[in-house]
Amino acid sequence: MPADDVFNLTVGSLLGLPLGAVRDQPAARPASGAAASATPTVEEIEGPNWIVSAGDVRRGTSTAWRSDGIEALTFNNPFGQVMERVWFDGKVVYAVDLGAVDVDPALVKVAQEYQIVYAIELDEQSKHVGEPEMVPGQLNIYDTVPGMDRYSPIWQFNYVIVPRDYAPNTLRSEGDCLTSGYQILRSSDFEN
Repeated sequence: MPADDVFNLTVGSLLGLPLGAVRDQPAARPASGAAASATPTVEEIEGPNWIVSAGDVRRGTSTAWRSDGIEALTFNNPFGQVMERVWFDGKVVYAVDLGAVDVDPALVKVAQEYQIVYAIELDEQSKHVGEPEMVPGQLNIYDTVPGMDRYSPIWQFNYVIVPRDYAPNTLRSEGDCLTSGYQILRSSDFEN
């Protein structure tokens, strides 16, 4: 790549835009100089609603959700990040797990994540002791997704204690958890 970075490519983010929203399209910058002639011609250097497949860019407006309620995501995970599927408002979305963090929720905006468990022990600081006894096959539940005012990439765990006869994935939204009647323990466990 030339020293002046002819394409000026960046990694974009939809943070701050509602799901399905389209950012105003920036004007394309004409290529110039010898370095530009050696590079592929592009109509735009960045843009909303790009669909990238095998390195080819095209514009499109893909549907945010498939008909079965799963996020219509195409991602090849070039950095090998740990990904997970989670519920949001009865739909399956994808998240990247960047690990545990220590934050003060009075100083840092946090979102709520619900983990459905058979058992969990919290210490006097409300942090988990040992591993929670997970419900096999149950996806965690997010209260928000990027673009919502309440969204934060920092998640505070809420442990929902369910009985042994609970059918996995019966709870699929924050509302389901809050109205379930099951005990919910708000922890001081945070994840990014």
